[in-house]
Amino acid sequence: MFEILDHPSDVGILARGPNREAALIEASRGLTSIILDTKGIPASEEREFRAPGSDHAAQVVNWLNEILFFFDTEGFVCVDLVIDSWSDSKIIGRARGGFFNPAKHEFRTAVKAATFHQFESHPTNDGWEIRVFVDV
Repeated sequence: MFEILDHPSDVGILARGPNREAALIEASRGLTSIILDTKGIPASEEREFRAPGSDHAAQVVNWLNEILFFFDTEGFVCVDLVIDSWSDSKIIGRARGGFFNPAKHEFRTAVKAATFHQFESHPTNDGWEIRVFVDV
């Protein structure tokens, strides 16, 4: 589950899951929902993700910025994501998705980058929670 958070100049995502991997996948879905409506985008292609970082926060922000990189450079929209491994130095995973077509898909907001502003990631009684803001 994810929800979009109000902020004066950015957009926030609050994502929850039974573990940190599931919370990150929900944050990824939240990010994609800010950019566009994913209805009608087939999961016909796959991309591999590598998100290195010196700590957990850097890895999460880099993962989300990989989603933006694929969208900005190829028009590739991540529909289904899988995290294969998450170590102290990197997250490795895959995304299945398709390509944005402005004639078919609703574009919502351009996102510049995921940021460390008000970043939080921690266990909860029900699993894990990630709060991240993106620059729009």
